[in-house]
Amino acid sequence: MNEFETLKTYHDSLPAPTSQATARARTLLAAAVEAETSPPRTSRRSRNAFRGGLVVALAAAMTAGVITLRQDDATYPLGTPPASAAELLRNAAAASARTDEPRQGQFTYVRRIDYLYYFGVGRGGSEWVSSQEVRREVWIPAADPDKALARSTFAKLVPVSGDSGEMSLPAEGTVEYQRAGQCPSSAALRVPAQDLGALPTDPDGLLRKVRADAEAAVRRKGPGAGAAPPSDDEIKRMIERTVVTRLFLLADTPLIDADTRATVFNALSRMPTATVVPDLSDPTGRRGVGASIRFQGPDGWEHEELIFEPKTYAFLGWRSWIEDEQADGTMKKTMSNATAVLETKVVDSMPEVPQDAKRPTSC
Repeated sequence: MNEFETLKTYHDSLPAPTSQATARARTLLAAAVEAETSPPRTSRRSRNAFRGGLVVALAAAMTAGVITLRQDDATYPLGTPPASAAELLRNAAAASARTDEPRQGQFTYVRRIDYLYYFGVGRGGSEWVSSQEVRREVWIPAADPDKALARSTFAKLVPVSGDSGEMSLPAEGTVEYQRAGQCPSSAALRVPAQDLGALPTDPDGLLRKVRADAEAAVRRKGPGAGAAPPSDDEIKRMIERTVVTRLFLLADTPLIDADTRATVFNALSRMPTATVVPDLSDPTGRRGVGASIRFQGPDGWEHEELIFEPKTYAFLGWRSWIEDEQADGTMKKTMSNATAVLETKVVDSMPEVPQDAKRPTSC
């Protein structure tokens, strides 16, 4: 038997790779390509050509069963859950960077569910929480994202705890249309109050900019009428809350491209309080893996969760929680916002706004 026959016999005796290992290998290889130490970004076409060469090497390497890849000076075995939130977010960044972008004349279509939460105090002094589910469809033109359109369908207001009484909200079955920029504070097409076109393209630069903008916004706001100036500790908490909130809104908004979202995920991986949650459900109950970032806001502890599909690292959604310390020292968690991204794809058209469409109530 010659050397080639020996190699073939050995190759054929090896077990085939699992689907989980294959998916994991592709993700880690792409993550290595997208690492910050790589050359400046090239066109998507040239990146895909380079990755095509890696797939050939991967096909041969996968027959060896258990293999490992190096990423950021660390070795990760294929087919295993992410060891840290930083690794998870880097993998999510690589997955986002591989997302297909629409061509001229096409549109990015996003189908999602937003869960809006309302808090208040009743006549008897008891606190109440209610929630409303809003199903949204968003179309973003490749040629002009400023002309994006959202269609929202409102469900019934549901009490979570206590009795909220009457509230002035869209009734069940209400359908609203909204254009980008029409309602800056709305959840349909919201973006942080900053110029998206001026965002840095590297994670560390983005984190520095978001933090500088947050500090400027907090200090510019100042105390309310008749209120005492906030302490240095309170200012620090407000800045931290603003940083995390803006990064999560950037990750969530459909108005940024895939490469920018990848940069946001990589920036979040730098947050020191980020932890990985191996088994986490999105608001619709889909099982995923999550990255949680906990911080002490001006009114107490809060934490935000990003949720990803455990094999492909596709973005499933996010959840926001408020934590209240109880008399026995335990922490009670209350959800304050949530979103589930059900579908993202490229389409060739978007609907017209009906002539009788009314101004959105959220404006």
